[in-house]
Amino acid sequence: MTASQMQARILIVDDETAHLQALCDLLRDHNYETTGFANGIEALAYLRNNTFDLLLTDLMMPGLDGIAMVESARKIDTDLACIVMTGEGSITSAVKAMKVGALDYIIKPFKISAILPVLVRAMETRQLRMANAKLELQLRQHTAELVILNQDLEQARMQAEIANRAKSTFLSNMSHELRTPLNAILGFAQILASDSLQTSLDEKKEFAKHIEEAGSHLLTLINEILDLAKVESGAMKLSIEAITLDEIFAECKTMIDPLAQKRGINVSFAENTNLHVSADRIRLKQVLINLLSNAIKYNRHSGTVSVAAHVADDNHICIQVIDTGVGLSSVQLETIFQPFNRLGREVFNEEGTGIGLSLVKHLVEAMEGSIGINSQVGVGSTFWVKFPGTAAGIPYQQPETKAMVYEVTSGEKSSTQKYLLYVEDNPINLKLVAELIRLRSDLVLLTATDGLLGIEQARLHLPDVILMDINLPGIDGIETRRYLLSDPRTAHIPVIAVTANAMPADLENGKAAGFFAYITKPIDIEQFALAVDSALEFAASKKPI
Repeated sequence: MTASQMQARILIVDDETAHLQALCDLLRDHNYETTGFANGIEALAYLRNNTFDLLLTDLMMPGLDGIAMVESARKIDTDLACIVMTGEGSITSAVKAMKVGALDYIIKPFKISAILPVLVRAMETRQLRMANAKLELQLRQHTAELVILNQDLEQARMQAEIANRAKSTFLSNMSHELRTPLNAILGFAQILASDSLQTSLDEKKEFAKHIEEAGSHLLTLINEILDLAKVESGAMKLSIEAITLDEIFAECKTMIDPLAQKRGINVSFAENTNLHVSADRIRLKQVLINLLSNAIKYNRHSGTVSVAAHVADDNHICIQVIDTGVGLSSVQLETIFQPFNRLGREVFNEEGTGIGLSLVKHLVEAMEGSIGINSQVGVGSTFWVKFPGTAAGIPYQQPETKAMVYEVTSGEKSSTQKYLLYVEDNPINLKLVAELIRLRSDLVLLTATDGLLGIEQARLHLPDVILMDINLPGIDGIETRRYLLSDPRTAHIPVIAVTANAMPADLENGKAAGFFAYITKPIDIEQFALAVDSALEFAASKKPI
């Protein structure tokens, strides 16, 4: 006998007791382990608590016949190999048995030599079924694992794409922010060093002041970028200690008062709080000064800023910086802590790096704290920070945006003079370009501080050439260019992009937008002059009659 036969367990069901006993005895002699029952009900009850390899059942039995026996048994054990025995021998009963899961059909009476091969085939079929079921299970498991693996790979790919886009956006924004102050520094420096652009002593002092201010802004930007890089990489060393809030508030008040007085903003600090927080003293002051500076710079006329502190429900110390500024929309709040995102605040012509709040968030979290904001448009904003610790006005009016006209020659515009419109929201950049063309008697410079005003100026004056910044409040320079192209009155005017957006993708976008030339900041004076002259020549050849 084979090993499978020696190990096989057979459940025999037959209402003929003599036949049942004889069959059990004969199969035991051939190394099968047998258990017999004279009715199907008892056999099924036993099968529920015991395991068998084969079921050998009579077809015609009182109560539960062989067909029902096979069907019920396979519901208990789907791997059970079933064989039906009967003296009837009809094709109909054989088909019924096979439909419910019987593997074979034996006609009574039979010799033991006739049934042994049937049992062997049944055992082999059972083992094949079980092997196939195991393979199917493994295949399903492997398929599920492959699906999970593919999902993980897809998620990793998406995260990599997001990271790459974020990296590209960061580099593009950083390039823009670095080039903006550099434009003023190098531009005014070139004017001071030029033999052809004569300047008075007062103008030299003014230009030197612009260079100093731009250099200071650039230094602040570089320091904040370095701080952000340090804290993101975990390289920034923090000295966490118990800090008295009243002392920090007093130090911040001393530092922030000059800016508040200059802007006419009333700043008040909570007194005698008797609260202590666990934080790094220097970085906590950096966080509060940043929040206070923003609250002052972007406040309304004669607005207020108040600093409060209390023990929050989670037993952390909550510090609030509350302002009466213009507030932020829900869309702005979604991206408020992104680096270089100034949320449209550039419309105020305020100097800013756009990474202050991102740095603040990283610093707060590095000190085991949390940060958030509540804001309502037209009412104001409340920034709050929480740290572990213990307890011991006038309605806002949008500044009026006015177009400025720099006439570089005295008297009325002559027939030989050309209009040059510069659309730029940064006053220093406006001043720089005005100085670059000051000695040109053939030009009158018009300026606009946003895209919509630029379109209005272009339609009103029909300038010969337009200079266009890209990062403008409201509609940007690309969109403004599209408006000008779509208007038959202004479509012919050559437009030169003058921008700090200097990444390859920015240049491609500028080319697609149809700019006559694309000049990146810091401005090179010779390149600027050549581009303007080329645009003037083009305008003269294309100007409508």
